[in-house]
Amino acid sequence: MSLLEKFERYPLTFGATPIEHLPRLTAALGGKVEIYAKRDDCNSGLAMGGNKLRKLEYIVPDAIASGADTLVSIGGVQSNHTRMVAATAAKIGMKCVVIQEKWVPHYDAVYDRVGNILMTRLMGADSRLVD
Repeated sequence: MSLLEKFERYPLTFGATPIEHLPRLTAALGGKVEIYAKRDDCNSGLAMGGNKLRKLEYIVPDAIASGADTLVSIGGVQSNHTRMVAATAAKIGMKCVVIQEKWVPHYDAVYDRVGNILMTRLMGADSRLVD
């Protein structure tokens, strides 16, 4: 039994992440080495997938077992992690509160209203911006 098998898992991914051969990039780089990409964006039907779901698969069972009704997390304004927490909460029927900090300077007037933070809000999360 592996160490991971000792922990309960809530399945959020489709299984192993697909590996895709990139023949055009291989050729563009001279063809001496074959180039492949690990496609974490294809590992789930939730909010564009990503590696964050593998971690959440092991956090969710504990949240459910404890009787929690809300997932809470923190990340940057355009955090992939907080987007995935929001998607996971929506899937399992929990509320979600995410604290979105302005860790990275940005000069676009709509930076805090588009992209990941917009998706987080569209999935029903209570997204709180802090400086």
